[in-house]
Amino acid sequence: MGNKIPVPKRPPVPVGMTRICVSGFSISHNVGQAQKLAAAIAAEHPDKYETWFYFSNSGFKNFLSQFLQERLPEDQKGLPSVLGSDKTLAEHTSAPFCWLEQGGTAVADGDDKVEGKTYQVKGGRDMLCQWAGKEFPNNESIQALSNVESPPIMNVFRGFDNKTPGGTWMEHK
Repeated sequence: MGNKIPVPKRPPVPVGMTRICVSGFSISHNVGQAQKLAAAIAAEHPDKYETWFYFSNSGFKNFLSQFLQERLPEDQKGLPSVLGSDKTLAEHTSAPFCWLEQGGTAVADGDDKVEGKTYQVKGGRDMLCQWAGKEFPNNESIQALSNVESPPIMNVFRGFDNKTPGGTWMEHK
């Protein structure tokens, strides 16, 4: 199935910033919509938000499984994963998978480890859209991308920036 794309590092988040993270398949209309929304938020509010992206058709499922086992906060495991489903965040299996990160301190052992990061896990694209729609009610460009309904399947051909590593986090290293 080809080589897996390595998961980019996720260093500590700069003070006062929130990192919007989107992971999923590199060919997906839902993943593309989440990436565009996250990028729009970071472009509109570069002093408060940065982005981190991981897109891999062959590596996403393993990444998701590892994240859910190692990083999903206990108090968020029972929250809804997507709208219109009984699935919880702990049971999330679809793409994309979206979350917010804040804080953290690099561990000095040189193994790219970070301690003390906080996570606000959103789940699927629709949950990210719901959050953004409420968080930025007066921003037309963000609102235009915040529709919780599934985007047209043809959007997969309209492309999105599926470069990995991707995101604005690299600008703040």
